[in-house]
Amino acid sequence: MSKARKAFFIFFAAFLQIFFNSSNSGAQSFEASIKIETNAGPLASVSGRNLVANVNAGKRHVSFLRSNIGAENLGDRVSDLILLDRNGKQVAYKKFIAGEFVAEADFTAWSYKIRLEMPKNPKAAAHISWLSTDTGILMLDDLLPQLSENGEMLSAKITLEIPDGWQIAAGEKVTEKHFDVSDTEKKVFVIGKDMRERRIEMGRFNLNLLTIGEWQFSDEEAAKTASEIYEEYLKIYGKTPSQTAQISILKFPDNVSPGTWEAETRGSSVTIISSDMPFKTQSLQRLREQMRHELFHLWLPGGVNLSGNYDWFFEGFALYQSLKTGVQLNQIRFDDFLDTLSRAHNIDSLQTRRLSLIEASVNRWNGADTQVYARGMLVAFLCDIALLNESKGKRSVSDIFRRVFEKHSFPGERQDGNAAVLSIMQADPELLPIIQEYVKGAGKIDWQTQLQTAGIESGPGNKRTSLHIIEKPKKNQKALLDKLGYNSWRKLSR
Repeated sequence: MSKARKAFFIFFAAFLQIFFNSSNSGAQSFEASIKIETNAGPLASVSGRNLVANVNAGKRHVSFLRSNIGAENLGDRVSDLILLDRNGKQVAYKKFIAGEFVAEADFTAWSYKIRLEMPKNPKAAAHISWLSTDTGILMLDDLLPQLSENGEMLSAKITLEIPDGWQIAAGEKVTEKHFDVSDTEKKVFVIGKDMRERRIEMGRFNLNLLTIGEWQFSDEEAAKTASEIYEEYLKIYGKTPSQTAQISILKFPDNVSPGTWEAETRGSSVTIISSDMPFKTQSLQRLREQMRHELFHLWLPGGVNLSGNYDWFFEGFALYQSLKTGVQLNQIRFDDFLDTLSRAHNIDSLQTRRLSLIEASVNRWNGADTQVYARGMLVAFLCDIALLNESKGKRSVSDIFRRVFEKHSFPGERQDGNAAVLSIMQADPELLPIIQEYVKGAGKIDWQTQLQTAGIESGPGNKRTSLHIIEKPKKNQKALLDKLGYNSWRKLSR
């Protein structure tokens, strides 16, 4: 046996022994150790083993995530794969394609190296694992093998080994480098030097804010923004999606143009990768925009056990609610609210190939993302007006969000997202025509009736939409406009 192989087996035996002695190991599907290395290039050395609770997962097939937003060929990052059977004997395998391996016999333990270069496409920075000289994002979904056979959640005991002088931020108080992870697909760790953490306590809920780098806004202003927006969403949902949440605000690893940003919310982890704006007012405005959208995702889809492509709801409706929340908190003007809806209508009107929102969600990453966002936002607006008008201001889209969260939050049984959301929406008869025409159908948005109901009119011209309040709205129109946030600035000033 070579010295390298002998050293590996000694290390791996010690690794297994540590975990066999853990009293909590029986609760997890597998155990893994991740060692971050910066001297020999940005990479992670990963080793692990399946537990009895997950004995069938990955017995012959080893698969790694091959693509994500802005990133392709992720399987090429994996090298030096070693598979071991129950007796510690090495198992031969064949490489099918990059990131896909088939073993010649059953295996229970594995090790490999995975390169973590900074993504070439800045768009990928918030969605995949990467490592720079002083910062890194570790997303277990692409760091670990895809061991789930039927899409079920997998839990794990994770050990992280990071360079000296680095810290770990994980949405919880970190005292050791061992973590019990309930859902590996959604777990995100941020590691690095010079990280600034601020813990925001709201009753029994803790919001951990992590900032790295210098920004036009202060850490105190970022914390205030996060707590204000979170509390506003808490009013909608009535309860928190988890006991803790992590918000990480980082700079792009490479230079990008001012104002560029990319974000993702996985479970209870919000990751915002951004460049700064030239002036403080612009920087704060951009931060508020980022926070309003991403914190919404802590509840939907992060807090519900729904599957499938229902992006039209948790993205399009999230954009709309972000606008409303911005008006309610006096972060944007009502004119900004109308202007954004006008631009969304213009975008939707220019589509040459119309898709239903359900179809657009399936094809979101193949060119239909604009329709998901723009059309989804418009449909949320139409639903809001229909609910407010029918209930005389007592019901709104917020009720839909709350009912979806209440019925499908964890640990509820996993269900199809489209079926679950539509079932709840179709309980309101006034929404049926909107669902049929725009969610299930691909009809052109015709909103003149809804606009008139709300005391809003579209400016002249067929090609460009411009919304504004009618000159003399009636009493019922004023009431509906008030529910949309038209007078929020007056309420806040009082």
